[in-house]
Amino acid sequence: MEAAARKARYALLEAQLARGEVLVTAHHEDDQLETVLLQLFRGSGLAGLAAMPELAPFGTGFLARPLLSRSRADLEKWARSHALTWVEDDTNADEGLDRNYLRRQVLPLIRTRWPSVAGSVARSARHAAAGQRLLDAVARRDIERAADGASLAASALRALSLERRRNALRFWIARAGFLLPDTRRLDEICGPLLDARPDANPYVAWGDTVLRREGGRVSIRARAGAPAGQAANLTWHWREESTCELPDGGGVLELKRDSRGPIDLDALPSSVSIRTRVGGERLKPRRGGPTRALKNLLQEARVPLGERARFPLIFAGDRVLAAADLWLDESVRAEAGARRRGRLLWRR
Repeated sequence: MEAAARKARYALLEAQLARGEVLVTAHHEDDQLETVLLQLFRGSGLAGLAAMPELAPFGTGFLARPLLSRSRADLEKWARSHALTWVEDDTNADEGLDRNYLRRQVLPLIRTRWPSVAGSVARSARHAAAGQRLLDAVARRDIERAADGASLAASALRALSLERRRNALRFWIARAGFLLPDTRRLDEICGPLLDARPDANPYVAWGDTVLRREGGRVSIRARAGAPAGQAANLTWHWREESTCELPDGGGVLELKRDSRGPIDLDALPSSVSIRTRVGGERLKPRRGGPTRALKNLLQEARVPLGERARFPLIFAGDRVLAAADLWLDESVRAEAGARRRGRLLWRR
């Protein structure tokens, strides 16, 4: 709840900021102490322990915190001496929130033993920020060497030590505007995903993000709201609408009536679902022939790796009926006596 409230608050503030303007906040040394400790309790790395910077980009302007070296007591004393009034947030007394519990229950005990703790921890935060800037400089250089268009070369990442690989990927993911993965998923990316067979096309998903390795390239994109480990699922009532626009720039599917078309429209359910690949899909492209793995069909047809990730599949339940406009399952393939035929087209 605290994170959601902070995100909403900053979104509103950012919307009010004109290009080049600076938003100045009164965050103080005690706020910094709380932030560092909360990040430490969450197991954060240097970026988290660096806590709040004094100046940072904010929308089209900047966010400045010039009072981080002053205590809350100093600010309150100054405000009272100038007869200023302020608004107290009612939720500040709610100790069910982590920051309030830390402020009201934990820090008073710590200060009785270490009165200057806020200044000391703020100094540690500055050291962490300096260390993070060095790591970012190394990551930027590693990413520039590994860049392959908007993607990264898997071979260049594998050439890095494990620590630099983690550092480079964290930097790249954050710079692309995505939420960072947890430690387990980052380890999966740095190890099994990069080490998998060239034809495996593995991926790791978290939140609204999916990172894939397609051949020798590593790419990242939003998942368009699909649950982890599943592809986007779109229902198409093709009898009512002959075309279906696919999300995320995936193109358009069209089912045209064609007296010589390969699809038996009477065998095709009136409502089908469209999904992208997750792996393991199979269909029988020749009547009476063997069931084939879609992965093998794509490889034999030399479909570009970048296209395979967004390849649209038409399903009836769990059964693959068509793989874009390249392959049909025997269950919907038209025979000589079919009364109504059609042809599937994928425009991209």
